[in-house]
Amino acid sequence: MPTREEMLELVNGHVALEDRMDAAIWVRQDARDAWLVELLPDLPTDRHPGRPIQFNAGRTFRHELNLVAANADDLRAAIRADAQLAAWIADGDVLHGGAVARELVTLARQVRDGHAQAG
Repeated sequence: MPTREEMLELVNGHVALEDRMDAAIWVRQDARDAWLVELLPDLPTDRHPGRPIQFNAGRTFRHELNLVAANADDLRAAIRADAQLAAWIADGDVLHGGAVARELVTLARQVRDGHAQAG
């Protein structure tokens, strides 16, 4: 099971890359492998934005990574469409993105609690 420090190191490594990342939320903190949701504004539209990509992130991060990565519109749509993803994000740990990430967590809590509006 990854620690918060390991997840922060992974996220900070991604923040240092050229590709823009607006938010990162660690979900499923109790899972054996790592689960991360990233808001990547430059990603093209994805037909299945809520499906994780599973891979090994590298030699310094010794956990399988399940990455849910999408642009803002796709990620919001995935949260609204997938109650399980919404619940994970609602209970997630924001590691990067401040207000942008908190907006996603708020939407996820609204979906989880049955108060989200379409749009």
